Amino acid sequence: MQQPPGTPPAAATAGAARSGADTGVDAYRVSSAPYALVRATVLAHPAEPAAATGLRTLLARLHDLDRQLLETTAPLCDDLHDSRDGHPAGLHRDVVLPLRRALHNGREPRPALLERLGDLPARLPRLAHWLDLRTRRAALLADLAPAAERALTAERRALAALCREPALTKAVALTSADLLRAVERAGTGAQDRRTRKEEPAVLRYALRASTKTSPLSWFTAVGWGPLPAATGRTVPAWGRAPLFTGPLREVVQPSRTLTTALTLALLDAPHRRAALPHRITSTARVTDGRAAYSRDRTAFAGGRYLMAAEDEARLPHTGPLALVTDHAGRPVPLDELTELLAAALTGTGTGVGDGEGARDGDGHRDGRAAATGFLARLADTGLLVPADPVPPQDPDPLGRIAGWLRSLDGDTAEDAAHADRLDGIARLTAAFAEAPATARPALLTGLSHRWTEALAAAGRPVPAVSAPLSPVSEDVVAPGPLDLDGFLGPADHEALAEVTALAELFDLGHLLRRTVRDRFVARYGPGGRCPHPWEFGADIAEAWEAAGRLADLDPADPLPSGTDGPAALRAEAVRAVRDALHADPATTREVLLPPDLLKGLGDRLPDWALARPLSYAYFLQRDPRHGLLCVNQVYGGWGRFTSRFLDALDPAARTEVSRQVRRALGPGAHAAQIRPVGGFNANLHPLLVPDEIGPDRRWASLGEADLELVHDETADQVRVRLRGTGELLDVLYPGFLAPVLLPRRLGAHLSDHPHGLVDLRPLVPRGTRPAPGGGRVTHVPRLRHRDLVLRRRRWLLPPAAVERLRADLAAAGPVPAEAAARWRAALDLPEQVFLHPAGAVPTGRAAEDFLTGLSRPKPHLVDLGNALHLRCLPKWLSRHGAGAVLEEALPAPGGQDAPARAVELVLEVYRSGRRRRPDERMSR
Repeated sequence: MQQPPGTPPAAATAGAARSGADTGVDAYRVSSAPYALVRATVLAHPAEPAAATGLRTLLARLHDLDRQLLETTAPLCDDLHDSRDGHPAGLHRDVVLPLRRALHNGREPRPALLERLGDLPARLPRLAHWLDLRTRRAALLADLAPAAERALTAERRALAALCREPALTKAVALTSADLLRAVERAGTGAQDRRTRKEEPAVLRYALRASTKTSPLSWFTAVGWGPLPAATGRTVPAWGRAPLFTGPLREVVQPSRTLTTALTLALLDAPHRRAALPHRITSTARVTDGRAAYSRDRTAFAGGRYLMAAEDEARLPHTGPLALVTDHAGRPVPLDELTELLAAALTGTGTGVGDGEGARDGDGHRDGRAAATGFLARLADTGLLVPADPVPPQDPDPLGRIAGWLRSLDGDTAEDAAHADRLDGIARLTAAFAEAPATARPALLTGLSHRWTEALAAAGRPVPAVSAPLSPVSEDVVAPGPLDLDGFLGPADHEALAEVTALAELFDLGHLLRRTVRDRFVARYGPGGRCPHPWEFGADIAEAWEAAGRLADLDPADPLPSGTDGPAALRAEAVRAVRDALHADPATTREVLLPPDLLKGLGDRLPDWALARPLSYAYFLQRDPRHGLLCVNQVYGGWGRFTSRFLDALDPAARTEVSRQVRRALGPGAHAAQIRPVGGFNANLHPLLVPDEIGPDRRWASLGEADLELVHDETADQVRVRLRGTGELLDVLYPGFLAPVLLPRRLGAHLSDHPHGLVDLRPLVPRGTRPAPGGGRVTHVPRLRHRDLVLRRRRWLLPPAAVERLRADLAAAGPVPAEAAARWRAALDLPEQVFLHPAGAVPTGRAAEDFLTGLSRPKPHLVDLGNALHLRCLPKWLSRHGAGAVLEEALPAPGGQDAPARAVELVLEVYRSGRRRRPDERMSR
């Protein structure tokens, strides 16, 4: 594969040298895309006020004293035990033993006890040191209270300034009108009781706007830029480097959930359905004289999601049914289909209708009546369905649907009224982008009201028990290309290329692929074919769940064929990392990958895994304080995380992404894209390759009838193949909606390149350490390769520990600095962490687990050196009754001497497929 200009030579051949030509096998080759997507907070995290810096210094000293006291306790207990022979038995019984018990149990010794120590500190230097630490700590605590009050006042002023920023108010207005009012109140600097009650929630959203990079409204802006071939400057501290030099642009879209729900409601009217071409719901699987079809029905239950129900319908395979199936694979007007069927029925006595009238003088008329009735019954059972009135990816669905309604014959007054409602919704939606924050709640309320009216008028009212409607989505983009010179250096590309083989080794996608292969071969035989990809959809859904269970290092289920080698490699990698650790993981802060672990790892992966190309998207943040590059996530590539924004970015972005995807697939590859919307606005994206797979052949070049699934014995994989030519396809799904929330019948197409579920957790050893007040907390060290952080340090707090921490903080006053310092010292916490919810126990039902994850609290920064954060922490912890995870903040936004944005780079890497001689079979 040609090396893109942004990739250093070392990255192109990471992991292996090129094999000799006599083997016909390529080396493991990874290259970076010559561009990157950038996600950055619109607002900068404010510089720290001087008063807050003073408190941070005192808190750092308090933490250091608590750490020293904690480290001194155990050896001091030993000293006290060994001192028995140096003083009278009464002193030992009445003073030394009670002191030792208090220290051992983590209790504060009674002052009266400390007054009776006598000459014991002179005889025990460690006791003298411990007493000195306590004296210094008491003096520090005396300075802490007034410093905390000054810092709290300064931090509240900084929060008020942030709450007055238009970007924050516009973003929270899209989230909640109540939240907007709270943010506006905080922006005035109000000091009343209500403002204090709302402060934790307001601060959480202010932190999201200044420290988190998930795109949503004005919280985060997205841009794109080429990566220069040779960096011209030192890698900057991203948050302070000039980034968005031009104006940002809002991209507002009407909700596709509501648009789809209304379209389905409008199609309940017979005259609207009749005006549309119709298509058969699926290809027909004919067995023993009966035809089976896959059909699905989409329902709107309120809120933000559509519900897809699927089943299989079977009925006698008659001549008329075969005719309809053959002719309605592509949407066809009902009149045309009726005439075709009527002509076939005339005089045949097929049993469609009564069959007798077909032999009299009005045979064609009666045949047409029979055809009409037959088609109506197919439509009633959901086998013959109306095509979408507008293309699913149309940029103006409201205008197009309104135009379609006005073009109809029939009840023109009612259709015009529906069109007028859509025009009103479109006008309000268009006004939303430029609306100030103060006008947005009324606009959203008006839009929700109009959508509710429109659905009720169409006969599908919003359910009485429904989540609030989300009538619009908003993204913010930097339209022009960004200057990314210096954002990544050659060593960064090289390190990412080196760890890509490790990502593959721990990627659920490979296990899924083999599980699918085994299920397919068991059902259709080696080299078998499935002429109807929809019928294998349930197997793929079950394969996803099975692969999830197999991801454990010691799974209960048997491994799929061909995966014994990767399983052994995973176990070997885990052993290598743990053997390289020469300390207790409970206290070790960092684990380095052994230098030899990645050498040649890519070439040790099995041939079936390497046969096809692969792409990952690395989500990266620079930590300028420590010179580290941190990997936030590893997901699937192939343009997915860029595609959603391409239509709003510089035109060069679409050209470059499309070129890169095609180049990476390799010479002669035939790519096809599948673009189901599923009511999800983030699934709107352009076509990057020549062909598209879709149910409606008016908008897509390939339909279900054009495709089949086969077991490609050469590569020992299940592939999608064109029926007409026998050509294998590479099917790309660059959508964001999880496959488990889309119809199962699409499973084969959504999972043709399933990679991107990378989980490196098994590599990192875990340990437990005692928590204050009892119980244990699990500690996971940081995982690093060179200057690349693959996983940050984490602390897993069970529910009991969360409740103890919350109780300690709540009992310690408005700014619980002393309690926080004690927990920091006990757990060896860094000053700044991100608070996550604990992972939910999986049910084994992928869709349910996915939706459960969406409903959990979102992560956010907790700065334990910040007075306002400490005040809000007990309230924040109350949202984590099921347990919490603390993750070190790298980079750490707090305590900066200048404002800084959170900036995340999304870099795609591509691993080329392994080309082999045509006569050489892949190893199984």
